[in-house]
Amino acid sequence: MTRMGEMLAVVRYEYRMQIRKRSLWITIALLTGLLAVARSGMGPRYAPPPPDASAREVMTRWAFLFVVIVPIGFGMALADRLLRDRRLRTSELLASLPIGVGGRLGGTYLGSVAATGTPALLAMLAAAGYEAVRRGDVTMLPWGVVAFALVLLPGLAFVAGFALVCPLFLSAPLFRVLFVGYWFWGNVLLPVTLPTLTGSLLTPNGGYATSWLLGTPVNYAGIPGPLSFLRPAPTAATAATSIALLVLVGLLPLVVAGLFQSRRRAA
Repeated sequence: MTRMGEMLAVVRYEYRMQIRKRSLWITIALLTGLLAVARSGMGPRYAPPPPDASAREVMTRWAFLFVVIVPIGFGMALADRLLRDRRLRTSELLASLPIGVGGRLGGTYLGSVAATGTPALLAMLAAAGYEAVRRGDVTMLPWGVVAFALVLLPGLAFVAGFALVCPLFLSAPLFRVLFVGYWFWGNVLLPVTLPTLTGSLLTPNGGYATSWLLGTPVNYAGIPGPLSFLRPAPTAATAATSIALLVLVGLLPLVVAGLFQSRRRAA
């Protein structure tokens, strides 16, 4: 079996294992249901769009609504994934496999993103089905997939890398506490209040992709401060840059963990 085939086998194993977790489905169902019910009272940025809104706008706003808090559920679900291998004493066995540390971590990461992303995609398709019936527009379904890929998925990829690796050094309970604090500091707190990454290219709440899809700014471009260079005007180019940065930064913890584990094996 080639290295790529070995990594795909890890991806399939990881996906099957994670997708069966009841806690994942229950958490996403509760979070998306709560957001759907409460969206009218969450302010104009999250309010239901007008009856004449396009499918692109409707589904982008659904994705922007879900990304407010759903990634917290994913971070919580993945926080003990690699710790479980250590607790069950299977990490040494896995380390001896010919796939190597990098392939194993990469397969675990891809399988985890796919597994945690599946409930989010189904939630988007459920919202798209609801809107298609309500508004009589079947293009809600493809736009739901597009909005998921551009607004929700990059944030999930960003969160997954840190949620898998950081608990190895911090412990899962401490990571969960710090992660919740980070999420509200870096995604919700207004930059006019305190220095924050909110509204920047490195904000995993899909603000730049949402701004581009809607054609209206939902970020904080132009606000002066030490991080203002990370808040350029929202365009197709800056939206693509934000997506690429989120994915790349989400991979950094895996690179660090791979180097750390390789050095431990060499020692």
